[in-house]
Amino acid sequence: MRKALAVALALLSALALCACTPAPAAEQSPAPSADVSTPSPSPEPSAPPTATPNLIDVVLYLPDASGAGLVATPAKAEDSPEGILAALVAAGALPDVDFGQHITLSVAEETLTFDGVEANGVFVHLDVGDAFASAVKQSDAAHERLILQSLANTLITRYQADGLILSIAGTDLETMRERYNRPIGFDELAQTQQTDPVAP
Repeated sequence: MRKALAVALALLSALALCACTPAPAAEQSPAPSADVSTPSPSPEPSAPPTATPNLIDVVLYLPDASGAGLVATPAKAEDSPEGILAALVAAGALPDVDFGQHITLSVAEETLTFDGVEANGVFVHLDVGDAFASAVKQSDAAHERLILQSLANTLITRYQADGLILSIAGTDLETMRERYNRPIGFDELAQTQQTDPVAP
């Protein structure tokens, strides 16, 4: 009897001990980690390709060796007012000056009135900066005529016009000898000695 009681007590003690032991914690599965994407570096903007100038065939009217007239000379020039001026400067026909940041050129068929006289035709209007006017004013009379006629003949030929109307920052060019307030015609101030273009 005592032995059976002892066994029963032992069983009760074991059961009580099991009831007091905490249940093992359930294993927690690791939280899924968020995908962190590293942004790839943005490419540096590449420099725009250098535009190739559009070169055209032109006829430049250059002072002849004696300085008495002009010679028609074929050449290549960028198809812009700046390009034609640069070609004339490189050939020695125009002074090497700053023609200004706002060179403007237009070609129009129109009727103009100067000193009460009407002039009909196609005219090139060219506006350049003060530095060009200063260089022309410092030239002697013959050189002044050659500079202006070289410019006029070249532009008249390029744009198939009847005359050049030249202005300086929106005003007439005026030298000690002349006020150029009307179109300059082909060969008006100086004569072209060689009319057929010759190779430079």
